[in-house]
Amino acid sequence: MTEAGKTNNKELLNRTLLAAEGEILNEPLDLTNCEKEPIHIPGSIQPHGVLLAIASDTLTIIQSSTNTGELLGIEHTNIVGKSLKELIPEQELDNMIQTYRNRSVSPVLNYMQVNVYTPNGKSPFFAIMHDSEDTLIVELEPGYDEADTEQNDFQWIQSFFNILKQTKSRVEASQVTAEQLRLILGYDRVMIYEFDSSWNGKVIAEAKKKGLEPYLGHHYPASDIPRQARELYLRNWLRLIVDVGYKPVPILPVLNPRTDLPLNLSLSTLRSVSPMHIEYLQNMGVQATMTISLIHDGQLWGLVTCHHNSVKYVPHRIRNLCNFLGVFFSSELYQRLQLDNYQEEVELKTRINRLSGIFIGSTTASSVMEQLAKEETALLDVMKAGGAAVCYQGELALFGAVPGRSEVEDLACWLSKQSKDNMYHTSNLSREYRPAEVYKHLASGVMYTALSSEQTDYIIWFRPEVVQVVEWAGDPAKAVIQENDGLRLSPRKSFEKWRQVLESTSLPWRELEIRVIPDFNSVLLKRTEQQLHEAEEKAMLNKRIIKENEKRYLQLMDISSAAFFTVTGCKIVYCNDRAAGMFRADSNTEIIDKPLDELFKHENEGTRLLSELARLEHSAEQMSTMNETLTALDGTELNVELTAVQVQFDETVSYWIIVRDRAEGKSREEGFTDLADQLQNYMNMDPLTEISNRQFFEKSLYHEWEQCVKIERSICLMMLDIDNFKLYNTIQGFQGGDLCLQWVADVLSALSTEYSAFIARYSGGTFALYLTGIPRDVTVELAENIRQAVLAVQIPADLQPAGNSLTVSIGVSCMIPTLQRSHAKLIRQAEKALAQAKKAGKNQVVYL
Repeated sequence: MTEAGKTNNKELLNRTLLAAEGEILNEPLDLTNCEKEPIHIPGSIQPHGVLLAIASDTLTIIQSSTNTGELLGIEHTNIVGKSLKELIPEQELDNMIQTYRNRSVSPVLNYMQVNVYTPNGKSPFFAIMHDSEDTLIVELEPGYDEADTEQNDFQWIQSFFNILKQTKSRVEASQVTAEQLRLILGYDRVMIYEFDSSWNGKVIAEAKKKGLEPYLGHHYPASDIPRQARELYLRNWLRLIVDVGYKPVPILPVLNPRTDLPLNLSLSTLRSVSPMHIEYLQNMGVQATMTISLIHDGQLWGLVTCHHNSVKYVPHRIRNLCNFLGVFFSSELYQRLQLDNYQEEVELKTRINRLSGIFIGSTTASSVMEQLAKEETALLDVMKAGGAAVCYQGELALFGAVPGRSEVEDLACWLSKQSKDNMYHTSNLSREYRPAEVYKHLASGVMYTALSSEQTDYIIWFRPEVVQVVEWAGDPAKAVIQENDGLRLSPRKSFEKWRQVLESTSLPWRELEIRVIPDFNSVLLKRTEQQLHEAEEKAMLNKRIIKENEKRYLQLMDISSAAFFTVTGCKIVYCNDRAAGMFRADSNTEIIDKPLDELFKHENEGTRLLSELARLEHSAEQMSTMNETLTALDGTELNVELTAVQVQFDETVSYWIIVRDRAEGKSREEGFTDLADQLQNYMNMDPLTEISNRQFFEKSLYHEWEQCVKIERSICLMMLDIDNFKLYNTIQGFQGGDLCLQWVADVLSALSTEYSAFIARYSGGTFALYLTGIPRDVTVELAENIRQAVLAVQIPADLQPAGNSLTVSIGVSCMIPTLQRSHAKLIRQAEKALAQAKKAGKNQVVYL
């Protein structure tokens, strides 16, 4: 009967919990051994039930609590030696044993209703069974029929889950948990209590009766819940104390006849409470408690603690429910924390990668420092720092509020010696590095990472001193008191708010901030051939796109009847015949190479145009139109309208300026408008696939998002990437790659027309598509149709005619836009879905 229990509980009931094996502590409890208090072998129980120790092979009672006479009507001296079969009807006993054997999780106790033979006949009891080494423990508490309440319990759980599902954060979920538990349990106070890395606790949520002092936000020292108590919370999810003022009921005989050791009660629900814990609760004014453990992956991370100011017994039905809820809360609240941390870490890594790209994309120290100066806010915000120092290729730059240059250099030398794996951090710099005392207001916290293996290149983030006030529930130092016979540990008598002021410290570095630094460091240290190769590939691709655009611009110039000229720097580098005639020149060669200001004789006209061109370069606008007065070569003044467009010409940033004489007729004006529209269309289009480019797609998506906010219409975004496209380009060459992109663009164009979808080439082998007001399942179906259609085109994946066909992976995301959300979130979600499709083996559609 007990073999299954032995296997599952062997580790849980190990007597080497804290002390040496076999050690029984008989000496008085003091500061030298307080964490070795043998609370798992107290030798007594609480009086609201009876405990029977049973020989597992014969079912003979070998030990019992001394209150059997009160609850069972049989004195403990008469019950020891009896068989369990004499107390419990045979069929019910068989059912108990079978239920115990079949339990799914051994540490979670099963409450079973049984009848017990007493002098007054059969009496209903609740029974709990578990193995303790070579002994079966049976605990009995008076029971009543509670079957009619099960439906109410189900409805409450369903209601609670629905409420919890609507919470938006872990803090909100924790508060809802505390409030709902207090509702069903009826305790005066319910708290969610979380441990830090040093086992100090903090109340993160609280629901309480009106008039009670709030404990929300209070910190509790690790000594409040010693190590051996935390071990027992891991073993037993639920702990009930009905009456803090109870009189312990002894278990006799004291030693187990089979082991000659005290009975191990680690999994007992009736186990007597440590006298120190009783004193602690009495000092708080608490009369009854219940505690539910919060455990994840075998680690205790918190507690649900319930307090009541009078005696309170919780029925087994409710305890069964709390056993289940303890497991659920542990997982749900922990996952909320992980999700919050994950989302924040993803955003942090994105910002880190953006900064690391400055170092990878720039080749000289001056260009790196120039880019960092532009990104100073991002550099500081990424680590929530007040200042930063960056040393790169021998050049040191300081950003924000930092110590002096020589002080930074000395500190960097010290930090390099303290660093491990090229990084080091502290929130108490002046305590570890004395010279920092003079600038602790600027740098009480530092985060250091080396950018080179020699540590000559580095970044240091600085956090200023923040005088922190930690609110403890009573002075933690008052747990130690002086008595005549020396020091002893005594639970604090006051739980009033006690404030501790911490100086010379910064805000602590959070775990996720520490975790992303090695990623940043490894990116910077990895200037590999692959990265250089990718940079060369990208440069070649950009060059091809520029050349393709130049070709289209020149074709437009040849067929256009509108006048225009091209400006690079401050010089006219091209002029068509129509513009030459407008400027009274015999040929365009008279205009080409002229400084732009020679066409502007009026004061400020040329300056104004150059200023507008400079603004256009750094603006999201693609075109700018203005009215100006030009001077022809013969001195004639021309009142013209100029439309300037930024283009790439001879691989240089240039401006194409269309000129319209405002005195000309309507037909000329229409020709000018047609040319401007055609040029605008060119700028919005990918030259290779002749569908929209990324810039125009994102601008259109933003506009559509704003419209959908007003009418509450959904937007679905699809990100499609050609699988192994880089390899395909390498094998087939750029011509083959271009043809492949065109085929995929044709498939998208054909299948998306029915849904009025907006399609674009996003980058490289990636395409994007969005559509509005279409149900999610229809969008996913369209994505699957696109995937299959690309497969049906049978684009050869290698040079062999019988080779595999090229495939695509697709990520889909749908949202209803709100003012609180940005279209960028929709893009990130679709990109995440695409990444999952790739990870799942490619040629997949994934919806998030």
